[in-house]
Amino acid sequence: MKRLTIIMAAAAIIFSCTDRTTSDGIRVIDADLTGKEVIELNLADLEKTVLEYSEESIIGDIKDLVCTDNGGYIIASTTANSHRLMQFDRDGRYIRDIGHQGRGPGEFLNIRSIFMLGDTLNVGSFQGFNHILHRYIITPDGYTVIPSSESGDLRHGIIDITATSDIPNRYIVKHIWNGTPGWSTPLYGIYDRDWNVVDTSEVKYPAGGYSTAFPFSHVDGSIYMAFIGSDTIYRTDGERIVPAIIYDLGRSDLPADIKYNFANRFEYNRSHPDDSTHLFHMCSMISKDKVYAGMSTTNTMLLMVNDMRSGKSTFYRIMGENGEIADLLYMFCTPEGKPCGIFMPSDVSEQNPAVYDLSSL
Repeated sequence: MKRLTIIMAAAAIIFSCTDRTTSDGIRVIDADLTGKEVIELNLADLEKTVLEYSEESIIGDIKDLVCTDNGGYIIASTTANSHRLMQFDRDGRYIRDIGHQGRGPGEFLNIRSIFMLGDTLNVGSFQGFNHILHRYIITPDGYTVIPSSESGDLRHGIIDITATSDIPNRYIVKHIWNGTPGWSTPLYGIYDRDWNVVDTSEVKYPAGGYSTAFPFSHVDGSIYMAFIGSDTIYRTDGERIVPAIIYDLGRSDLPADIKYNFANRFEYNRSHPDDSTHLFHMCSMISKDKVYAGMSTTNTMLLMVNDMRSGKSTFYRIMGENGEIADLLYMFCTPEGKPCGIFMPSDVSEQNPAVYDLSSL
């Protein structure tokens, strides 16, 4: 009997520390920081590609990014009211801007999302409930402007959009929070290429209309959608939107009256500047076998890496090569499936960020 009790207790410990799947097929990931060591990881220990810095290639906030066929990057960058599409080669050298801000043919007023379909770069720009896709054919020598496409007057405005060739004839979107009393806005939607609704999510925007910089991950014919503050990651195959992953934050979760109330969170952060135990989900990137999630405390950002094969979650504090905490600007997977993060040391201004290989984590 004593031996059986020990075995059952050990099984309970193993179960509590690994992932599990609900009866609905939703994967529950252990994202509780309680009792776990936070590993300090210096970016100097990772392989990197530095993005060239010059007067004409200064990168601001990164709104979106796509990889080109030759291993380079196209980055949607914003600074103040300036919006740019910047192309870099695989070695990080700045090549050119694609199009520019303006109101003429091939020009854009703002940029929210970019995605590639074949050799065509699609650039999402929105004004109210009208969404425009500007289009550029990318060639080895430059680009060619082709006619843009407009969504028309949609019931729910769009803030982010993506599409992929292995989910044909579909746009996957994140709707913009309306903010009108009594108006309910679904968080995500699927549209066909004529902008007819295929499906919308049951989950709605919480008060405040949170946003996240990179809500989409593309894995094996599925699009995963992350939402700041929410502990649920949604998935679609182009027909239905369903919950796929839940972060179980356990004792590390923020109290409910703080989590979704911006004013309460601000006051809590101000009055608890040293709290490093409570986590708030900021952003996620899903790869084929790992989940990478930015989790913030009141005083720092942690990167949680969950190995979906073993169920183990590891927390990292990312340090810049100068020894200061680094800012996470973006995460993405290359077409070959290599996970990458774009980081910037917090105390450095006169340089561009670098692309770091996260596959060793």
